[in-house]
Amino acid sequence: MDYKEFCAKYHVRLNDQQSTAVQRVNGATLLLAVPGSGKTTVIVARTGYLLHVVGIDPRNILTITFTKAAAREMKERFIKKFGEVNGLVPHFSTINSFCLSVIKTCAREKHITIPELVPNNEPIIRDIARTMMRDYPSDSTIKSLAQSIGKVKNELMENDQIKQIEEEGIDFYQFYHKYKAHLTDNGLMDFDDQLLMANELLDTYPDILARAKKQYRYISLDEAQDTSLVQHRIVQKLVGKDGNIFMVGDEDQSIYGSRGAYPEALLSFESDYNNASIIYMETNCLLYTSPSPRDRQKS
Repeated sequence: MDYKEFCAKYHVRLNDQQSTAVQRVNGATLLLAVPGSGKTTVIVARTGYLLHVVGIDPRNILTITFTKAAAREMKERFIKKFGEVNGLVPHFSTINSFCLSVIKTCAREKHITIPELVPNNEPIIRDIARTMMRDYPSDSTIKSLAQSIGKVKNELMENDQIKQIEEEGIDFYQFYHKYKAHLTDNGLMDFDDQLLMANELLDTYPDILARAKKQYRYISLDEAQDTSLVQHRIVQKLVGKDGNIFMVGDEDQSIYGSRGAYPEALLSFESDYNNASIIYMETNCLLYTSPSPRDRQKS
């Protein structure tokens, strides 16, 4: 089956820019897509193209999305459009879900202990802040502290950088280390610790990394402009300098800078990956699908 036959069989209607993106298979590709240009359509269609035209095993394809809702929506759209291959569909996942799978694999095979996940760290933040502040911490203060904690971890900050963070009414450097010690002493971790732990484990156990790289030989990364530094580091480990990465983003649309988003990865793409190519989708159009909830939120 060639591309024209693929489009006819699965009723895929794409413009020239989208068609070019869908047919990029090997190597490193950065797709810079403006809002409304159909990036989700392209990711779904390209995944179908990999399976039905190129013949890639669905188990070798990983698409990393920003939220669980986005991953679920993309998987549902893929199944509705292209169905299964021998009862299998490619893996659509958030980066945290992937990291948790790495952690669980290491726990099972390397006998490491997994800290207990704290789904909401604000009560811990409040308890520590109360001991350090003259006034009772407000809800906005707690949310700001939580945001700064996430920024420290997602940006892989060193102590000198942490000391530069200012939070009203509290020494953030001391607070952060008390928070970190509390989690360690009680065998706990927050969601951002999952990223740090997985990133470290992939360095510690090269056999685990090699297995993940062998399985996921074709990786797509959505919303790359809102992906953090540590998340990009994890993806780089999986892909390597010469692997197959299809990164989609728009540096002008980053909305999570305060939480550690790293849109600079779009600018360093050609140095991060060998023989990298950059292509553009600059036409704001909606074809056979409606925009995702995330796209509607941005528009």
